[in-house]
Amino acid sequence: MGTRTFPTKQEMARSQQTPLASALDSFLRARWDLKPRTKLGYEKSIKRFMRTHDTVGELTSENVNDYLAGIANHKTMARNDCIALRQFSKWATKSGIFALNPLVSVELPKGHGTKRQPFTDVEAKAIIAEAAKSGNGARDQAIIVLGLATALRPKELWLLQLSDVDLRDGWLSVRLETTKTDAGERVVPLDPQVAALLDEYINDFRGTKPGPLFLNARGDPFAYWGFMSIHYRLRNRLRTKGVDGFQAYRSRHTGITNWVRQGVESPIVQQLAGHKSISTTQLYIGRMQKSDIRNRVPLAFTATYGRAV
Repeated sequence: MGTRTFPTKQEMARSQQTPLASALDSFLRARWDLKPRTKLGYEKSIKRFMRTHDTVGELTSENVNDYLAGIANHKTMARNDCIALRQFSKWATKSGIFALNPLVSVELPKGHGTKRQPFTDVEAKAIIAEAAKSGNGARDQAIIVLGLATALRPKELWLLQLSDVDLRDGWLSVRLETTKTDAGERVVPLDPQVAALLDEYINDFRGTKPGPLFLNARGDPFAYWGFMSIHYRLRNRLRTKGVDGFQAYRSRHTGITNWVRQGVESPIVQQLAGHKSISTTQLYIGRMQKSDIRNRVPLAFTATYGRAV
């Protein structure tokens, strides 16, 4: 029998000739800290790049910039794919495949450049009224009103359980496993009007059996896209009423803006919204109407100096 030889450490190590598919598997295992949704997004982004590139060595700034240029019309996709590829490159560098991060000079593409605007007061009232006209009006109106009043993300609304709602004390709980980041775990007070609407929906239509707060017409839990289809149908009906641009996420932006308009302090708004950074919360200050700003700013000059002129 011949002498068995083992590969050297250098031969065993990953190199720039390593197939991207193999390296991607290792990268995803290494990023155990990511939420499943984020990890799945990274995987899809990198696999799109893999349609035209085979090895880790092809992860160059030139190739990535060319790839991003090819999908530039899809702004959100380009931005998300760039983030994923830069994270992948950072991991490959830390793993010793690259001596220097090859994507350090790749600039993050800009998004659409327009932020979701809150609904005007007139639009919000029209949306609430139209939601009540559906075949499941009590449920659909409860979904819309709760979104506007608590500024929950659409996924957080979908995953709410009946046990997350405390109508007696007027609180709603967002659990860690249902939210976007650790900062998203929170409790939000319920406006008395909203609590009354939920009480009517639960006791007169839904019933009190445990499970998801919002159920489909058969009394079963919604799939996510089934839950979102309520918003899509509402958007189509609203267009015929002259209300354009309805999106579920704009209800969240409207709710946060309303807290700011009513004078809730930024650190409290941050906590209620589940924002990880106070800088995100402060973006909503710029969305206040002029009348709201005037009402909240005291007559500082006269209050300080009295009649001075």
